[in-house]
Amino acid sequence: MMRSTDMNLRVTDHLANERTFLAYVRTSLSLMAFGFVIAKFAVLAHAMPGGQVGVSPGTAMSSHRLGIVFAAIGVLVGAIGSWRFVVVDTELKRDEYHSAPWLAIAVGAATVITGILVIMNLLRVL
Repeated sequence: MMRSTDMNLRVTDHLANERTFLAYVRTSLSLMAFGFVIAKFAVLAHAMPGGQVGVSPGTAMSSHRLGIVFAAIGVLVGAIGSWRFVVVDTELKRDEYHSAPWLAIAVGAATVITGILVIMNLLRVL
């Protein structure tokens, strides 16, 4: 029989896992929405009548590609979050949780690469 304190620890662990999953979902949706905005803003700026905005077709295409990259990363984050939720849930049920430092390294590397792409895209406008 499980003691009340053990049961409370398990419940809080599972609730923490759900909160982490929801954070993955929010981040995923934000990245996809941001990618959409990046892609559509450059196209809209290029299509403005009068041509005063000064966005070249090459810059618009570069921004469109960057938007696609952000949307793809958002999809990937959503998939990783779902997979991680299932893995952690299974480990918690078995009382054998293992952290995933490789996931933190991969997310950090993806963040650096995305930042470099953003900087390169911004430098093209200059």
